[in-house]
Amino acid sequence: MNANAPLTVRIQQVLDDYRPTLYRDGGDIQLLKVDEKGVAHVKMLGACIDCPISLLTMKLGIQRLLKENFAEITGVNAITDLDISALYNRPAPVAGGGY
Repeated sequence: MNANAPLTVRIQQVLDDYRPTLYRDGGDIQLLKVDEKGVAHVKMLGACIDCPISLLTMKLGIQRLLKENFAEITGVNAITDLDISALYNRPAPVAGGGY
């Protein structure tokens, strides 16, 4: 990794190394920006958008990865295009069905 490259370029290189893990589950991640407080704003893509464990992936995977590699990173904020209310407005499962 080129230490003289801009922070966003260096972060992108680290994320590129992590991507195969996300691809296995049909997901991906996009770095949007790093703000003045050192928070990396990322967009969850594909299956990561509404995956029940995406928060765990974010905290134990992406955030840990970026904080370990970049002293400038203080946290990670995950953004999705999913309207959170859509998760609560899903049809209820049919009782007794499935098993």
